[in-house]
Amino acid sequence: MRRRYIILAVLAFLVFLAPAVRAADEKVQDAPYWRTEGDKYVQKREYANAVECYKKAHAMDPLHARTVFRIAFAYDAQGKFGESPPYLDKALELVKSGKDNSKLPVGDIYAEKGYILILSGRYRDALPVYDLAIESDPKWAYPVFWKAFACFKLNDYGKALELCNKVLQMEPEHKDALKLKGMIEKQQSAPPSSPGK
Repeated sequence: MRRRYIILAVLAFLVFLAPAVRAADEKVQDAPYWRTEGDKYVQKREYANAVECYKKAHAMDPLHARTVFRIAFAYDAQGKFGESPPYLDKALELVKSGKDNSKLPVGDIYAEKGYILILSGRYRDALPVYDLAIESDPKWAYPVFWKAFACFKLNDYGKALELCNKVLQMEPEHKDALKLKGMIEKQQSAPPSSPGK
């Protein structure tokens, strides 16, 4: 008989505990939870899953510009460059309006926009976008390097070399800048090609 009361007491406890556990579980799945899950998927390069998690986080916290930026980044990582611009524009709108609650640097948005233009072969269009990124954070080597790359692709070797040297002043061991500088110097020392070739 005593055993039966113990079993009933345990069952009653579990019945009362179940809603509390469910409520706690639902509470955990808030915007930060989904952002973290998205970040985990990005680390595993499972970008489609990351997008879904970030979209859930954005629905719960629409003023968090970093989440919107991460959606754009995950699309870009999949090569879906047509999908990311609306999210970058939304992130930019949040940052510029002062509504962003994540303190996303505006330069990050411009740098990502420039990167999409570079990957799309729109080097000339990328230049003013990288200027905005550099203006927002003059000590950040990333946009300076990509502007140098765009100049190189546009055959403006003098400007590309100047920008590469600037990157190397900021980060002397910047491997991509060292490689690009070598390519530029090789182009500058090469004899001009004849018009018939």
